[in-house]
Amino acid sequence: MCGGRARTEDGKMPTVTIDDREVTVEPGTNLIQAAEQLGIEIPYFCYHPKLQVEANCRMCLVKVEKIPKPVPACSTVVTDGMVVSTKTPEVEKARQGVLEFILINHPLDCPICDQAGECVLQEYTHDFGPGGSRFNEEKVHKPKKVPLGPHVVFDAERCIVCTRCVRFCRDVVGEEELGIFHRGDRQVIDVFPGKELRNKYSANVVDICPVGALTTREFRFRTRVWFLQSTESICTGCSNGCNIWVDTYQNKIQRLRPRINEAVNEHWMCDAGRFGFEYVNRNDRLKTPLVRQRDQLLPVTWDEALLWCAEALQGLQNAYGPTALAGIGSTRSTNEELFLFRRLIREVIGSPNLDVPPPPQGDEDNFLIRKDKAPNARGAADLDCRPGANGLDLEGIRDGIRTGTVKGLYVVQEDLAADPAWREALGQLELLVVQDILPTDTTKLAHVVLPGASFAEKEGTFTNHSRRVQRIRRALKPFGLSKPDWEILRDVANRLGAAWPYVSAAMITEEIGRQVAAYQGVTYEKAGSLGIAIE
Repeated sequence: MCGGRARTEDGKMPTVTIDDREVTVEPGTNLIQAAEQLGIEIPYFCYHPKLQVEANCRMCLVKVEKIPKPVPACSTVVTDGMVVSTKTPEVEKARQGVLEFILINHPLDCPICDQAGECVLQEYTHDFGPGGSRFNEEKVHKPKKVPLGPHVVFDAERCIVCTRCVRFCRDVVGEEELGIFHRGDRQVIDVFPGKELRNKYSANVVDICPVGALTTREFRFRTRVWFLQSTESICTGCSNGCNIWVDTYQNKIQRLRPRINEAVNEHWMCDAGRFGFEYVNRNDRLKTPLVRQRDQLLPVTWDEALLWCAEALQGLQNAYGPTALAGIGSTRSTNEELFLFRRLIREVIGSPNLDVPPPPQGDEDNFLIRKDKAPNARGAADLDCRPGANGLDLEGIRDGIRTGTVKGLYVVQEDLAADPAWREALGQLELLVVQDILPTDTTKLAHVVLPGASFAEKEGTFTNHSRRVQRIRRALKPFGLSKPDWEILRDVANRLGAAWPYVSAAMITEEIGRQVAAYQGVTYEKAGSLGIAIE
């Protein structure tokens, strides 16, 4: 590591001058980080802020006053009074030499490479590289299309041996799955004998690969990246709420990528969350309201479905009283949807019979994966989506259906009929209203089906396991005639005589902030891109 003192003798933070501009930084800051604070770009391949520094690519060489040769900025810690130049002829010549050396054996297959359009090597060659090569020899040929594991495919000819992928598996995940084999220009990245790249975070190596050497089977050759629209959102695979980019094209999700949030997921996401979006693209999704007529579910307009639903709910309420009705919500719903659902059941219908099933359980680790496999169990608890005074919980509702005290049930995003005991009970109801995005065993038993929107087709917030309220944003148009669930709940309530004025999810978020103490002051604006922590 180059440089001397990391801090001044009097304990103050060191000040460095980079390209005639001064900046004061925290002790231990390297030159790349210091330059970034000034908006100065120092190119690099091997450096990553979350990986151990190795300084093997030499692309980040800079000139430091009083040091005779250029030094790597990634491994040089700022010292007080340091003077750095990033654009001297010596530095520019060094960068050109590094790029020329890398390109000696690079296949230069940008037109057919999936990384084209977001390739760091492509950008740096344009910005800093030489116009040609002095080498006419045959390039070294290496294996192509090598499956390293269930998700990742490797093209060794494109690899520049920056070792980011090796360090990620070793230092972040703690799995020695990748290594560097052979020497010199024959070096390749590969799995160790008898192993595969199959850790739960394996596809992150594709995100951090600066070239097109690593791709995922799922996105490989799917579309060009310049066609993609990227939208900020939240992963719904578990209660961690990893921040993500939803990349879409032709109203389909093409891929999910991690979005940096140091408080939640740093730079990473798990493979289960990354590849768990295909249900959104399914063609058999519910796309139109359905009403049961002559024992068949037939498509109707929204006006017809809402009128039928409201009249059926009102009829049971008048005939048996509000306690003959019940509601079951979901930990997959947004805070705004849970808030409106609780108000619909408790206030508009007047029934205390309300509950939300516990989220599905699964594996958990000490990194990002949480055992609650739903994004909003915390929000459901915070918003009091549970039985009111003398109300029935989940089991009580099922028992009430069996004994005939519960005549009607409103279910949102839960496939209760997957449980045989529930399937039998649901068949006894006089009214079953189901709001969901996919056909399920429960929708097959419903008297009215209201098609909702997926997380990528609506706005709202989730509260993760550590009580951080985070926004999802609309990236797609709703499938068919489906609607965001909060809109459906608002329309049903207003058909029953309520006068809910909400025209956006943001209005509901503000209402939650006024009515729920823990969410006081929470708004879309305050949640921003990275969320807001609540008590």
